Amino acid sequence: MFNNRRTKTKLFLPISILALIFLILTTSITTIQYNKSKSLSLLGDGIVLATKLSKILHEIQKERGMSIGYITSDALGFEDILLIQRVSVDKKIGELKSFLNKKNISNIGYKIADSLNKNLLIIDKLLIVRNSIDTLSLSTNELIEYYTNINTSILNTIIEISKISKLPNITQNIIAYSNFLYFKENVGVERALGTSIIVNHVFNEQKIIKFNSLIEKQNLYREIFLKYASDEAKSKYREFLKEECISKVNKIRKTILSAEQKKIFDLDSLSWFEITTTKIDKLKILDDYLEREIIFNIESELKSTNIYFVIFTLLNILSIALFITMIMLIVTLLKNETKLKRIMDKYIISSTTDLNGKILEASDAFCNISGYSRDELIGKPHNIVRHPDVPKESFKNMWDTIQSGNIWQGKVKNLKKNGDFYWVYANIEPLFDKHGNIEAYTAIRLNITSDEALKEKTKELQNESIKVHHLNTTLESRVKEEITKNRQKDKQLLQQSRLAQMGEMMSMIAHQWRQPLTAISSTSASLELKIILNKLDEETMLEAVKNISKFSQHLSSTIDDFRDFFKPVKEQEEVSLSEIIDSVIEIVQVSIKNQNIELIKEFNTEDKIKTYSNELKQVVLNLIKNAEDVLLDKKISNPYIRLLTYKEDNNYIIEISDNGGGVSEDIIDNIFDPYFSTKLEKNGTGLGLYMSKTIIEDHCNGKLSILNSSEGAVFKIVL
Repeated sequence: MFNNRRTKTKLFLPISILALIFLILTTSITTIQYNKSKSLSLLGDGIVLATKLSKILHEIQKERGMSIGYITSDALGFEDILLIQRVSVDKKIGELKSFLNKKNISNIGYKIADSLNKNLLIIDKLLIVRNSIDTLSLSTNELIEYYTNINTSILNTIIEISKISKLPNITQNIIAYSNFLYFKENVGVERALGTSIIVNHVFNEQKIIKFNSLIEKQNLYREIFLKYASDEAKSKYREFLKEECISKVNKIRKTILSAEQKKIFDLDSLSWFEITTTKIDKLKILDDYLEREIIFNIESELKSTNIYFVIFTLLNILSIALFITMIMLIVTLLKNETKLKRIMDKYIISSTTDLNGKILEASDAFCNISGYSRDELIGKPHNIVRHPDVPKESFKNMWDTIQSGNIWQGKVKNLKKNGDFYWVYANIEPLFDKHGNIEAYTAIRLNITSDEALKEKTKELQNESIKVHHLNTTLESRVKEEITKNRQKDKQLLQQSRLAQMGEMMSMIAHQWRQPLTAISSTSASLELKIILNKLDEETMLEAVKNISKFSQHLSSTIDDFRDFFKPVKEQEEVSLSEIIDSVIEIVQVSIKNQNIELIKEFNTEDKIKTYSNELKQVVLNLIKNAEDVLLDKKISNPYIRLLTYKEDNNYIIEISDNGGGVSEDIIDNIFDPYFSTKLEKNGTGLGLYMSKTIIEDHCNGKLSILNSSEGAVFKIVL
C-alpha cells in the first residue's frame, strides 16, 4: 500500500509537468487570441473611420466636379447644386469630427492619427478655397489640384488603416477597397478635367495627355482591385459595367482622346458632368458594398476570435486550477506518505530481510508483538521468532517459493521473547533490482491470534450446537405433533359448532314445516269428508290438489335451503353482502317473525366480493340466532335486529346489532374464547362465537369484533 502511494506521487510529477506545459500553451494561445481580438477591435474602429473618410471623399469628388463646372461656366451654371453639395460635404465632415471626439485615434495607430491630422488641416482650408471659387479667382488647375490633394490625403489615411490588418483575408479586402477608392477618385478627377476641356472650347494638348493618363491610372487601380476583390465584389463590378452610363462615358472619352477640336467643342459639358456623376454614384454603391463586406468580415473574425479567446481563457483557468491542484495533491501525498509510513510502522507487522534471512528493517508493530527491541532484531536471522511447533517442512516450502520469485502466503505461529506465542497471517514476497534480480524479501503480517482462539472456541460451540440441534429436532417433532392435535381439535370444534347449528336449523325447519303440513292435513281431511258426503266435484278436487302441490314445493324449498347452507364450498365465489344476508334471512325469517322480532335491513353496497359464501352465511346465521336468544331471554319490548352493510376505504363491512342491552364489560373480552358461553342453562356449547371468529379471520382473511352501543351489542365483520 505504501509503495502504491509512492507510485502515485511519482506519477503526479510528470502529470504536473504536462499540466504546466498545457498552462503555458493555453496562456500563449489566450494571449494571441486576446491580441488578435484587440487588433480586430482597433481595425474595426479604423474601418469605421475609413468609411467616414470615404463618404467625405465621395462628397468632395462631387463638389470638385461642380466647382469646375461653376468656374468654367463663369458662374453661369452649377451655382444652386454647388451650394447644396457644399452642405453635404460639411455634414460628412461634421460626422467625422463627432466620431473623432468619441474615439482615441492614437489607439489605432500614430501614423493614422498623424495622417488624419493632415487631412483635417487641408479640409480646414476648404472655406478659403470656396471663397476663391465664388469670386472666380481660382484657376481650374489650382482647383483640381486642391481637391485632389484633399482626396489623396484621405486615401493615404485609408492606406495607413489597411496596414494595421494582420489577417490575410481582411488585408486582401482592404487592399481591394483602397485600390477601388483610388480608381473611383481618378474617375472623379476625370470628370473635373473632362468638364474643363469641354467648357473652355480651347484645345489644350497637355490636358488631353493628362486626361489619357487618368484613364490609364483608373485601369491600373481597377486591375489591382479585381485581383484582390472577393468573388461577390467582382460580380457586383461586372453588373456595374452593364450600366448605360459606362458606354456613354466611354463614347465621350473616345471623342476627347481623338483630339479633334470640332468634335470636342460640340460636346455638352453638363451632359458629361451628369453622365460621369451617374457613374460615380454607381461606383458609390459598390463602395458601400465593399465597406459592408470588410466590416462583416471583421465582425465575423472578431466573433470567432472572441469565442476562441473565451474557450482558451477557460482552458487557461482550468489548467491553472489543474496545476495548483496537482501541486496541492503532491504536497498532500507527500504528507500522507510520511503519515502513512508512521501509521504502518506503528500498526503493520512488517519486516525486510536480506537474501540469507537476516533482518534489515523491522516495524514498531513487529517489535511490540514479538517483545524484542529494534536493535535486538536488526542483523539477526528471522528465525529468532520461529516457534518450535511449526514443522521445518513449512519453512522449506516458504523459502522455495520466495526464492523462485513468487509470493508466499500462509499462517505462521511465532515465538515471543518471553516464551509466549502469537499467530500471524504472513505475505512474503521478493524485492527485485532494476535488472530483475532478487535483492531482498519483504513481509507483511496480520495478527490472527484472536482468530485462532476464536476457532478453538468455535469448535467447542459446534459440539454444543450438535447437542442443541438434537434437542431442537426432538422439540420440533413435538411441536408438530401438538399442532396436529390442535388442528384436529379445531376440526372437532368446527364440527361441533356445525352440529349445533344443524340442530337449530332442524328446529327452524320443523317450525317452518308445521304450517304447510297442517294445511296439507286440513286439505286432505276436507277432501275425505266431501268424498264421504259424495259432494266432491272436479273443480274442488283440482283446487285441493294445487294447494297440496304448493305446500309440498314449500317443504322441498326449505330442504334445499338447508342442504345448500351446509354444502361445503372449497373455492371462493363472487357474491354481494346483501345476497349472503338475504339467503340467511330466508332460513330464519319465520322463526324471527313468530317471536315478533323486527328485522331491519340497511344495504349500502351491492359490490361483488370474492369469499367463502357458505362459511360467511354460517357466521351471519350464528350472530342472528345469538341476537334472537338475547332478545327473548331479556324479554325486550319492541325487539329488533339490524343488518347493515357498507364499504369503508377498501373494506366491506357487515354490522349485526340489536337492542338487547349489550354484553357486560366484565366478559366482553372473553366471548370469543372457546367453550365460553352465557347460555349454560340452555345447553350453550360456547363454540359459536369462537368458530365464527376463526372462520372470518383464518379462512376469510377478515376481522370479527364486538362493541356495545347505547342500545345493545354490535358485531362487526370486516372483509
